[in-house]
Amino acid sequence: MSVKIRLKKIGKKHRPIYHIVVADSRAPRDGKFIEKLGTYNPHTDPPSTVLKMENAVSWLMKGAQPTNTVKSIFSKNGVLLKKHLLKGVKKGVFTDEEYQKKFYFWYKKYKI
Repeated sequence: MSVKIRLKKIGKKHRPIYHIVVADSRAPRDGKFIEKLGTYNPHTDPPSTVLKMENAVSWLMKGAQPTNTVKSIFSKNGVLLKKHLLKGVKKGVFTDEEYQKKFYFWYKKYKI
């Protein structure tokens, strides 16, 4: 079974809001899903995103493939960076303290 992380459309006509969900790739866009990871509202300025970062990283580590839009959202929120750093810790490239320091530096510089 191939697992995708994608957007599920909710909301009114012409004012969609999206849930970021983990779903089987064969399921319809607004159909069954495995887990809800957060929400994305493109109508605010800047677009607002609420994410369960730890759950998103764990699904990525398990091999779930994000769609292009979700990949962009994850990149802007640091999920892909966190996954990359955790893989480095797992391989022994750097320690857990270095991983936390690098992620904290990125978070302070780009998120706030």
